[in-house]
Amino acid sequence: MPDTPRFTWADGYRTVTSALMVVVGVVILVRTLPFGVHLAAVLVGGCFIGLGAYRLSFVVAYLGRRRGAA
Repeated sequence: MPDTPRFTWADGYRTVTSALMVVVGVVILVRTLPFGVHLAAVLVGGCFIGLGAYRLSFVVAYLGRRRGAA
């Protein structure tokens, strides 16, 4: 059975930036929606949330593989 790669500092950095992307996306939406629905704000906020969640899905999959291998 092949060993799963170790979780490095670079992986931790990518995980933190992915989580922050979700937070920034939510902040963009929360701060702009009271002023009305603006296409640019919804697109940018939604893209930040989507991309951050997509990147975090890889972290969750990695941790699931790692837990299953232990």
